[in-house]
Amino acid sequence: MDKIKLAYRLLYISGVMLLLTSIFHEPWLVYTKTLVVISLSFFYLVTAKKIRYLVLIALLIVLISEVLSVIDFKKYFRVINVLMSFYYCFNMMLLWKSLKKVKIQLKRIFTIQLGITMSLITYVVYSVADMISLNIGDDQFYLNILIILFILFIGFCYYIYLNSKTVVSSSLMIAASCFLIVNILTILNKMYVYLDVFVVITNVLQLFGHYFLVKFFVEQEDLKPDDVEFF
Repeated sequence: MDKIKLAYRLLYISGVMLLLTSIFHEPWLVYTKTLVVISLSFFYLVTAKKIRYLVLIALLIVLISEVLSVIDFKKYFRVINVLMSFYYCFNMMLLWKSLKKVKIQLKRIFTIQLGITMSLITYVVYSVADMISLNIGDDQFYLNILIILFILFIGFCYYIYLNSKTVVSSSLMIAASCFLIVNILTILNKMYVYLDVFVVITNVLQLFGHYFLVKFFVEQEDLKPDDVEFF
């Protein structure tokens, strides 16, 4: 069997198993999330023209974070925040190559589209963080660091999307949007109000987010700048 076809089959199988465990038996997410990350890693290894091991390290970090989240989110809240901070730092390092390709220009950073988008995202994220502030105590500092890095990561993603050909960068935009929803719902579900449907939504969107981010890194070399000026 072709390795790429095998990689997609593994992704489909692990995705279905993730969905089933999200609905019927949440503790088993420890195993299905592990299978998903293994499948994504294999997908990256067989599809990428040039392997960047930082992608695999980032996937390993997010796996550890997700396993700890399933075991006991509140107990390992600080550790999860630290791990995810590293995760977004590594992803921004991986995205730096694309940022240089599309060229970082102040006139493109301070645009109406990017300004409105990032302002709304920042407001929503900090509003959610404020809702749970009484529940996290001394961990507020670590959460604030994570929020700053996450917003920077989202900014990287949307800047690249707005200033490049969308055939490749659309994967990045989808991934960033998925991560935004997942992080907000996860915090609300774990620290504010628990709903079974949030477990399903966050896990499905997380799978899509990681897949499209890995897909972008596979296609990153094909990214082309867009010369269109945004007002």
